[in-house]
Amino acid sequence: MYARRQTRPKPRKSEPRKWLAPVAGWIANRALSDPSSIEGPGAAVLDNFFPKSTSVSLRRGKARYATLEDTELPVTALFAYRNGANEKLFGANENVIYDLTNVEFPFDALLVTEDGDELVTESGDVFGWLSTDGLDVMTGYTGGEWITAQFATTGGVYLIGVNGVDTGFIFDGTDFFPYVSGGVWRLDYDNESTAFTAGDTVTGGTSGATGTIWKVVDGGSGAGYLLLTDITGGPFQNDEALTDGSGGSADADGAEALAAPGPTFSGVDTSDMAYVWVYKNRLFFAEKDSMNAWYMIDVDAVGGNADVFPLAGVFTQGGSLLFGSAWSLDSSGDSGLSDQCVFVSTLGQVAVYRGDDPSGDPGIWAKAGLYRIGAPLGRRAFLRGGGDLAIATNVGLVPLSKAISLDITALNVATVSYKIADEWSNAISLRGASEWQCIIWPEEKMAIISPPDLVGSSEPVLFVSNTETGAWARFTGWHALCLEVFQGRLYFGSPQGAVFIANVGGEDDGETYSGAVVPLFDDMGTSPSLKVATVGRARVRANTSITDQVAIKADFDTSLPPPPDATPFPAVNVWDAGIWDTSIWGETTPSVINQQWRSVSGIGYSLAPCYQVTSGSVAPLDAELIDMETLHTTSEAVT
Repeated sequence: MYARRQTRPKPRKSEPRKWLAPVAGWIANRALSDPSSIEGPGAAVLDNFFPKSTSVSLRRGKARYATLEDTELPVTALFAYRNGANEKLFGANENVIYDLTNVEFPFDALLVTEDGDELVTESGDVFGWLSTDGLDVMTGYTGGEWITAQFATTGGVYLIGVNGVDTGFIFDGTDFFPYVSGGVWRLDYDNESTAFTAGDTVTGGTSGATGTIWKVVDGGSGAGYLLLTDITGGPFQNDEALTDGSGGSADADGAEALAAPGPTFSGVDTSDMAYVWVYKNRLFFAEKDSMNAWYMIDVDAVGGNADVFPLAGVFTQGGSLLFGSAWSLDSSGDSGLSDQCVFVSTLGQVAVYRGDDPSGDPGIWAKAGLYRIGAPLGRRAFLRGGGDLAIATNVGLVPLSKAISLDITALNVATVSYKIADEWSNAISLRGASEWQCIIWPEEKMAIISPPDLVGSSEPVLFVSNTETGAWARFTGWHALCLEVFQGRLYFGSPQGAVFIANVGGEDDGETYSGAVVPLFDDMGTSPSLKVATVGRARVRANTSITDQVAIKADFDTSLPPPPDATPFPAVNVWDAGIWDTSIWGETTPSVINQQWRSVSGIGYSLAPCYQVTSGSVAPLDAELIDMETLHTTSEAVT
């Protein structure tokens, strides 16, 4: 009898798995166990990495650009004026509008005592400087969520602003004026004996004309001019005596001249207007908390009479008019794009009109359709791409071109945000369904959605999409209350009164930040078998040898381990940080491939590598993840 020789089991071979850079972006809406449900490699986590067509790249940091004087007030609006070489950037809190085109000092710097009290002279002057000292252009407001529209007329190019609380403004490229009925008029004076007082009524001694003094501009030597509103009984006469209620006295130097036009509404004024837009050379307004739109009767005009266009009988679901916009629809004929005017309600109905004149007959102005899109998430919660509009709603980012052909129940799968639909819904539940912000940054091919951040309940995030590929990512650490693209750069305002430039340098306002990539989980084709990961690596192209880490996540667990320390970045060849006579001016930054293998530990039925890197230097890392590789062994299937 012979005993059977016992055979020793063969050792299991390590199996490789290559994970391409998740160029399909962040996926938060799919069957987690089926990676084939999307086109291209996707990511379960893509934080602070932007998906390009061939790789994903760590975003750059944020740099402080300006600090508004009252840091206890949030930055509520950023907007720009562009007319040829005359380009200006403005920022606002609820009280003041500032000209931020050229800011010398991004931070406030004041001398204080050991107790933190400011050092002040006998006359009340402080030692140091304020970032936006002297940059205020309009004051005295109580609401700062400005909506603006630039409008070109034969008389000039104007910027119109409304916020639904205060009297609107009109900017002519040089000066700001209140946007009031009858406009603002300039009355020159000379031979002044006593100074005039803003807010008083000035009276002409001969003409009997009166006007409210909005502003006094002292030209010196007893001359200057008054900016007047609400003129009655005019015109003023040359050389007549001018007096006001506080004893101001001078002689008129000619009659008044229009300084800035203004609209005339019936029963309301610009403080009642919460939105303004331009359609076919005509200004339109949305009256707050109502179903009324208003429009200038004359085309090519920023002043004159306005008429109401009631929508109460159009919006069958109720609510109020939220905003309006021009919208171009492909007519599928030889005429090409057809320009429409859309009115959007708070409850997500969109009324589309075509024509030129709302006061005309149906052959000139007619309703083209009424559609439902889901409730919009704010007045500034939409994007314009080409002629189409994508509106952020409670069902997702809805292209208006899709809404006209689909029922609201079928819109979810047609939204631009469908890949992150679950996270979109979570953000609405956690952060609220209003005051979302949207903007397109053409230079960086980014569409940016900024949900609100409820203090103490959420971390500030941005949802960012590649406008060419439609891939999504999540940027953390940027609390953007308002956004504006100006001269190719993205600016955003914070709750602490700071204005930042986005995607510059390697720090977030002096702080480190980390990026993380977790590709979609994979069961390697054998879902009943456990996999044990042993080693892994990431191939990353960067400006230097970086300090990063690779870990393994198992079975759809996307919680992140603590990030690595920031990569030390030598300050060689970095402007304002290089060493004189050592650094080389203009030297190109080298591309360093980081691809070292390292031990990893992870066991599960489905695995995914987790890549993390931290930036914290003046210079950006520009880390570009190319791919990741892992080795794992597979156990026998459970029977």
